[in-house]
Amino acid sequence: MAVRKRTTLFTTLSKDSAEQLDTLASRTGKPKTRVLDEAVETLYKKKEGEDMRQHQGTVITIATNKGGAGKTTSTAAIADILARREHRVLLIDADPQGNLSKRFGFAPNAFAENYLGELIQDRMDHREAHRDIAYYINKSSEHPRIDIIVSNLRLDGDYSVMNAENIKGTTVFRTIIEDVRKLDAYDYILVDTRPSLNNEVGAVLVASDYVMIPVEPTEDAIFGADATIKFMATCRRMNPDLKLLGLFMTKVYDRNKSFREAAPVIRESWADSVFKTLIPRSQDADNAGNEGKPVTTMFANKKLAKKYEQLVDEAVKRIHA
Repeated sequence: MAVRKRTTLFTTLSKDSAEQLDTLASRTGKPKTRVLDEAVETLYKKKEGEDMRQHQGTVITIATNKGGAGKTTSTAAIADILARREHRVLLIDADPQGNLSKRFGFAPNAFAENYLGELIQDRMDHREAHRDIAYYINKSSEHPRIDIIVSNLRLDGDYSVMNAENIKGTTVFRTIIEDVRKLDAYDYILVDTRPSLNNEVGAVLVASDYVMIPVEPTEDAIFGADATIKFMATCRRMNPDLKLLGLFMTKVYDRNKSFREAAPVIRESWADSVFKTLIPRSQDADNAGNEGKPVTTMFANKKLAKKYEQLVDEAVKRIHA
């Protein structure tokens, strides 16, 4: 029976694979069945190693106090690209507007109980037993490698309670991240914050490994990026390991006078911290947002998506340098 199965397997090989099998058998002096057995064993061990690997749970927060810089568009795009590269990604939508949640199929006006605000309230409660972190993690139906802790319109009220709790409020996101990491399920944890530099954003940065700052090549945006970096310095008092992963220019139109004037200032001000990749201004970003999808999903083969691919290449290289 085994012989008949192997014979069938040989006949289903492509022409190129069959020729390579003949070559390997000839070079090694082994029967073709033995060569196949060894190849399958090698692949199995590789896959088993991948499945057993520890997930690092690297936390990257995309932050700026300048609205309209493409923060949510970028967060969704980066997550989608990492997932398509077979990484497991958890998104945390820390912006009460909930635009990131919408990109992955969750409406911020749907009054679900397992949203970020309820998680914050649970972790700040003084009782000993807390609800399992998995309860608050939602699965994305269209993105099997992406999970999300969603936002909700009630999140503003939860932040008010959090901000009133001083130290406990400052460290609540750190507690949440610690609980997520115990799951050993995610390679990257991406956090989308509101365009502000307040206590709730500070609490996120206290729990983060890296910050990425989107910056439009305009004078106002440059001041916003500078304020964000200074705010990071304050957060490092509680999180000395917080690092600037980099600034990346968004909504770039290289024929625009504003870009020609601002881009050199950005590069001179932050030098090697500025990513080389320029994210262009594109109607595709607005169209994808209106459809509630990541731009890299909806327009995967177009220029904007390709640029985000390059940005992710740069970011991952910096993390693993």
